[in-house]
Amino acid sequence: MKLKNTIFLATILMISAATLFGQTPTPKPETKTPETKTPETKPSEAKTPEAKPIPAAKLPTVKEILDRYVQASGGRAALEKIQTRSMKGSIELVPMGVKGTFESYGSAPDKIYNKLVLGGIGEIIESFDGKTAWSINPIQGNRDKTGDELAQMKISANFHRELNFEKLYSKIEVKGVEKVGDKDAYIIVATPTGLEPQTFYFDKQTGLLLREDITAISPEGKIPTKNYFDNYQEVDGVKLPFKVRTVLPQFELVMTATEIKNGVKVEESLFVKPKQ
Repeated sequence: MKLKNTIFLATILMISAATLFGQTPTPKPETKTPETKTPETKPSEAKTPEAKPIPAAKLPTVKEILDRYVQASGGRAALEKIQTRSMKGSIELVPMGVKGTFESYGSAPDKIYNKLVLGGIGEIIESFDGKTAWSINPIQGNRDKTGDELAQMKISANFHRELNFEKLYSKIEVKGVEKVGDKDAYIIVATPTGLEPQTFYFDKQTGLLLREDITAISPEGKIPTKNYFDNYQEVDGVKLPFKVRTVLPQFELVMTATEIKNGVKVEESLFVKPKQ
């Protein structure tokens, strides 16, 4: 795997795993070749969403969409009750055929630890302790995240993000309705202070989050990233996606959880940056 791809992977790993913790059915992978493109690839998914023109009076408000999202995820009381979570599962880089495993641990309000083991590459570890974010991978070694990259990590690592939208984003707007696969979704564009907007697609029927678009910040620059969420299952009264498919310009990253446990003991040492 090329150096740039490995760096991209280390950056996206944290964002992909964090979305599993923060509650987020999807189309099949959008793998492309020069001659063909998959049926699931749609113009609306290749660029900034151009929402269907719907009279403002017929669109729900931001609060209505987010309140329904919380309720669809299990409700505020059930979500607040859970303060820690662990996950284990498999991962695959498409279409490279590179496979591996991942394990993740999260602790409220905003601590997260992810370890990815890929065949032929080795371990990639990323962690955030609420203040400091660091990563270790076979190419770069130990590295701290700073500036906008750190600011973005603080948002991605928020354990109860579905309950804290208005705290995490200084501007939130309803933009209309767009298709995600065969589902109609309400579009919300949320802008964090000092960072680029993120776009969220909430299923009109279920209220759950189907897709999230973000411009990920990495040492190699800004990476347009699309996360799709699938296979929701109820765990201790809350609905969690057991599959996240992350679409990047270079490749796709598919993370499939085989085990999710809530209320587990999470060692604080996981989040501590190793000594050089």
